[in-house]
Amino acid sequence: MPGYSRSATKPSWTSSKPLVTPRIAITPGEPAGIGPDILLAVAQREWQAELVAVADPDLLQARAALLGLPLDLLPLDTAAAAQTHRPGTLKILPVALGAGCRPGQLDPANAPYVVQTLQQAVDGCLRRDFSALVTAPVQKSVINDAGIPFTGHTEFLARATGTRRVVMMLATPGLRVALATTHLPLAAVPA
Repeated sequence: MPGYSRSATKPSWTSSKPLVTPRIAITPGEPAGIGPDILLAVAQREWQAELVAVADPDLLQARAALLGLPLDLLPLDTAAAAQTHRPGTLKILPVALGAGCRPGQLDPANAPYVVQTLQQAVDGCLRRDFSALVTAPVQKSVINDAGIPFTGHTEFLARATGTRRVVMMLATPGLRVALATTHLPLAAVPA
């Protein structure tokens, strides 16, 4: 491949192009669930990427206070070069919650918020503002209770990007499994 060389002593790919810090969008998923907690725990570590929370700033500040975690929310500037993550900080692309939120208390009034965070993150990826998207868990039944047809992240991302053929893959360092189906009722699997 042009621009790439394989080292005889080191089994990794190297590029002659300068390395660019990736900017990663992270959606917190269900605001009353574990997603905001996971996002805040991730923010406590150093990363060789810029982490951007596509979320309600007040939600993140309240959850950080509840968990006793330091959090400094910084404005996102997509025109500036991405910077490596500093522990205890997060860049923020603000999206307002639909209603107040308490951990463990699901509220369909926040379902549009969950979908809006996903849509804004996908739009940012399509504009190339973000290098990647990481999503936290959502509660599909609450989204459906709000009257929003939602079967899962895979189907949402396929529709949002106009992708006809998709695959859902689960990965660990030693194993990758691509599923033959996405989110569908077990009764529909034989068909």
